[in-house]
Amino acid sequence: MTDMLPKHGVARVVIRPRADRTVWDGLRDIWLNRDIAWTLALREIQIRYKQSVIGVAWAVVQPLITTIIFSVIFGFLAKIPADGIPYPVFVLSGLLFWQYFSKVVVEASGALVKNEGIITKVFFPRIILPLVPAISAGVDLCISLVILLALMLIYGVVPTPYVVLLPLLLIFGGLLGYAIGLMLSPLNAIYRDISIALPFFVQIGMYLTPVIYPVSFVPEKYQWVFILNPVATLLDTARAVLLGTPFPSLAAVGIVLLWAGIIFNFGFRIFRKLEPTIVDRI
Repeated sequence: MTDMLPKHGVARVVIRPRADRTVWDGLRDIWLNRDIAWTLALREIQIRYKQSVIGVAWAVVQPLITTIIFSVIFGFLAKIPADGIPYPVFVLSGLLFWQYFSKVVVEASGALVKNEGIITKVFFPRIILPLVPAISAGVDLCISLVILLALMLIYGVVPTPYVVLLPLLLIFGGLLGYAIGLMLSPLNAIYRDISIALPFFVQIGMYLTPVIYPVSFVPEKYQWVFILNPVATLLDTARAVLLGTPFPSLAAVGIVLLWAGIIFNFGFRIFRKLEPTIVDRI
């Protein structure tokens, strides 16, 4: 919304976000400004590896080293089962999905603060900023998936015919992380405690999600907790379509869709409510 306000005889343009914007309006803004999101994502990738010696190879080295450590501690020493899948393959498949989701959440939550110099000088739909990490982290994920496929080949694990659904699951996981970031990014711009506490809760979340163990490893009377965890269901579904492990129940899938709708709607409303104060408080 634009108002022309006279000030000392000179017209001054004041741009205010409309208060009656709906979720569909937000999705339309994202689609119409997708080129800006893509450009910012490319900039993020270039900055991340600009002065790095091995460059994008870090996208491979980090999950690979983590997989080796987890395989020794939890697979070899603790003897945690993996639903009949070789443990290194099992843990790397979960680790890649979790690292992608958590990276999107953490970076999306700090997107407004990180881009302070842009949002205070240029007007564009700021709702696209928390989406940028979902795109940039997706590039790292695609590179890391090559290592997962190579590891599957080494252990003789053949992807299932449902593997064609894997990109849809990864996109859905990225959008879920974006929805959470949409909710947290304006709060983090006002209360910086969010950026301090979030990595801690993300770390706890990994152990409450079946990344290093299958749900079947948990006593049956507690397995219902994982049905309430949307990331757990998405991760298990990704493993099912890729490795052939059991699919989650229809109830779990329904809860994921319900969570996604609630989080996105809630995040959009919080973002729109706090957006007018972001520039002043950032």
